[in-house]
Amino acid sequence: MPFSKGQILVHPHHGPAVVSSFQTHPRMQKNCIVLEVQSSHLMVWVPVDQVDHVGLRPVLDRAGLETLFGVLRAPADKEDAQWSRRYKDNAEKIATGDPMVIAAVVRNLMLREADRGLSQAEREMLRHARRPLLTEISLSLGVSEGEAGDKLDAVWAPSGAVA
Repeated sequence: MPFSKGQILVHPHHGPAVVSSFQTHPRMQKNCIVLEVQSSHLMVWVPVDQVDHVGLRPVLDRAGLETLFGVLRAPADKEDAQWSRRYKDNAEKIATGDPMVIAAVVRNLMLREADRGLSQAEREMLRHARRPLLTEISLSLGVSEGEAGDKLDAVWAPSGAVA
């Protein structure tokens, strides 16, 4: 995948970042893409030969967004009844940085909240899991994160009615 200065990419652990330059790392002596993470202004150096391994990717396009919205509309996955196992599984899924996996966690937590309610820790997890989705939707549609939240809630709402 070709990269250009000013391009917005998504780092699986740091979130959206702008390509600020292409440089040779002084210690590693490898060609790197230098990214500035938008939320923290952190500079991240990613060796060009490790881009796929790191999981660096472009922001979702329209088709990717529709797939993400499809995940949000889908029925809940079967989850472990034991709270601690469910929490651990969800935390591991969020840590992948994969927007489709995170969307499934958000969907499951929102459905659980509508049906039975969530513990304080799971409510916090839901807030934490929504953040990268809101950023992704915001960047893809060119809208504010508030508008992205409205869109996420509107997409989820039809499936949110629990029978």
